Amino acid sequence: RAGVASGEHRRYQPHLTLARSRQACDVRPYVEALAGFTGPTWTVTDLALVRSHLPESGVPGEQPRYEAVARSPLGSSG
Repeated sequence: RAGVASGEHRRYQPHLTLARSRQACDVRPYVEALAGFTGPTWTVTDLALVRSHLPESGVPGEQPRYEAVARSPLGSSG
């Protein structure tokens, strides 16, 4: 609907990826360890729509590539 061609046969499902693993793992110990964490604050100036190009070659250690396909400024204009 936003005018970005997906080039895929399946319907796009918007999401936010926080972590990725090829195998199932119990993340509860990490969540508990970080429960009291308070990071620094920052100002978000824009929002980017990013496409992930996941490895398909099967080469060990190959990393995904990320492409910003759209960007929109946030906040007031002055």
